[in-house]
Amino acid sequence: MEQNAFFKLPRLYVDSPLVADAAVPLSAEQAHYFKTVLRRQDGDSVRLFNGRDGEWRCTLKDLGKKSGFAVTEEKIRPQPEPSPGIHLYFAPIKKSRMDWLIEKAVELGATHLHPVLTQNTEVREINVKRLRQQVFEAAEQCERLDLPELCDMVKLQSLPADLPILACLERGNASPISTALKSDSVACILIGPEGGFTAAETAWIGQQKNWTPASLGPRILRSETAACMALAAVLLDRS
Repeated sequence: MEQNAFFKLPRLYVDSPLVADAAVPLSAEQAHYFKTVLRRQDGDSVRLFNGRDGEWRCTLKDLGKKSGFAVTEEKIRPQPEPSPGIHLYFAPIKKSRMDWLIEKAVELGATHLHPVLTQNTEVREINVKRLRQQVFEAAEQCERLDLPELCDMVKLQSLPADLPILACLERGNASPISTALKSDSVACILIGPEGGFTAAETAWIGQQKNWTPASLGPRILRSETAACMALAAVLLDRS
């Protein structure tokens, strides 16, 4: 099969190890997706990845509406070497916009997703299982081989003071984010909640020794837009 033809095959994330001649069990949801939604059958090829072992072309076997297997046939792409991490610290927002934020953060290369609780945070509890599923689906769609880590929610004031965070502030004296980035190091980006950081939080951020205030431009952006702009700046800086 030509390389370009591989990318036309359905692609799914699995948690199982991917090695030569392995029979990878499909979940009920995955079997339903292949059998009922895509109308695939035994013998059809699909692509599987697990964020650890590269991407494999597999053949469907014993496929039913709620169960089945995929037998690994050949490795299509090796697992890439890890690059400098991109940590996105963000205040959770409402459901549909949160989905969009997670999806775009995965597409734009975030390696770690850190929910942060601030004074103006809209959503103070998150559905971890649901957000992880968003991560899997976004990685499936964008051809990504690694998976971002979804971290536990922490309070703003609990973030390590020695972490080199670029805090994106809406107002005040801050240099453009493009001038603060360092291409060869881990990037840590902090995005505020809807309504921004409070005056007390802004003052606290300014007191952190290794934190750098950064500007995303003259406009007041929604949280998800700000996250995308900051992540895009990191990618451009590393390109």
